[in-house]
Amino acid sequence: MKKSLIALMVALLGLAWYVTLSSWLGNGGKYEACLKEAKRLEEKGLYLDAIAKYEETKNLKPADREIELLIAGDYRAMGDGKTYTNKLQAVISAYGPDKEVLDLLYTYYRENDTEAGWIRCMKKLWEKYPDDKTVESYFDTVKGLYQEKYMNNIENIDIFHGKYAVFTQEGKKGLMDTEGGVVLEPLYDDIAYNGKDDDRILVRDSGSAYYVNKKGNKVLEPTENYAYLGLLSQNRAVAEKAGKYGYLDEKMQEKIPFTYDDATLFQEKMAAVKQGERWAIIDNKGKQKTEFIYDEVAINSLGGCSIGGVIWVKQKDAWLLIDNKGESVSTETYEEVRAFESEEYCAVKKDGLWGFADKQGQLMIPCTYEDAKSFMNGFAPVKKDDLWGYIDQKNYLAVAYSFDEAGQVNQDMIAPIAHQKGFTLIEFLAYR
Repeated sequence: MKKSLIALMVALLGLAWYVTLSSWLGNGGKYEACLKEAKRLEEKGLYLDAIAKYEETKNLKPADREIELLIAGDYRAMGDGKTYTNKLQAVISAYGPDKEVLDLLYTYYRENDTEAGWIRCMKKLWEKYPDDKTVESYFDTVKGLYQEKYMNNIENIDIFHGKYAVFTQEGKKGLMDTEGGVVLEPLYDDIAYNGKDDDRILVRDSGSAYYVNKKGNKVLEPTENYAYLGLLSQNRAVAEKAGKYGYLDEKMQEKIPFTYDDATLFQEKMAAVKQGERWAIIDNKGKQKTEFIYDEVAINSLGGCSIGGVIWVKQKDAWLLIDNKGESVSTETYEEVRAFESEEYCAVKKDGLWGFADKQGQLMIPCTYEDAKSFMNGFAPVKKDDLWGYIDQKNYLAVAYSFDEAGQVNQDMIAPIAHQKGFTLIEFLAYR
């Protein structure tokens, strides 16, 4: 009985193998026949019929990368570039990026002069496969592409805060948008904008300081003529009278006594103030959070010092990072620093060269640059061989060294730069 059962099992197994082999050989024959017919139809220019035959083969041999490429090729032969490139990108999604498919995409976009399409394609792949070396090598072909917005007689463009930047023309300050359009005419001795409040733009002119809206209409003015008036930030504005600094509230009433020799604006309800030769940190009620023990405090482009709960201070020729309670964040120190402009890395200097540190004070990008500015919106200006370019947070060169000056990138991927023609704006095409 046992021997009979074993014999039966062997027979059934053999039958199963026979059926499987027969099916495979049968399907294999059908597969080759479909391929042959598809190629015959292609030779006659019957591409839609050829595609239908190729689709039949997918029922016989699923997940066939080569068939997908042949189908894509037929769409290109018909002049349907959109479906062709979509099919190639679908192959990458299904099987991963490889040089053959990326070569096909690159060749198509180059031959058809569709730079915008190639940029979109590579941006999508870079976001999906940021660590793939093949994708990285192709992303190199678009990463440095930018568009320049030409402007006449601009002497300087400051860092963008939000959608506006201060510019200088014929010695006077105005406010421009990301297209280079004039928001406020260059009529003022100075302008400051916090990136948020369009109706509280600070202007200084002929010894007076006050706030205007985008139309240039005066909306707020102190009752006294202060020697200095700063931006309103967190309902406080730093001001100076009789050689001493204090703070006004949003109604221009004195809120924190004028007892300091210098002061920053408030960020995160913190500011730095100076008495004699030393600095301390205070809160927005004027209460000291530290003693007057710091030689310097790093101040950012808005005029504040606290971003992400940390502040750069200098003691005994070394810069260190403290929190808003005055406690050291890290033991790491630097020769020089640039204040945080955002919660991204800031520029720091060691052994005469610049790199980038995080909010814990740790060096994240090595000090290899002649000069550098802190990160904003994913990018930072860096200088090598007397020219400025841009890197991302992986220390990847995003825009080649091409400029005499370079400012930070705003959220619309617009940055101010300078070259022999003067100051202008560039738009990062590969990173929008």
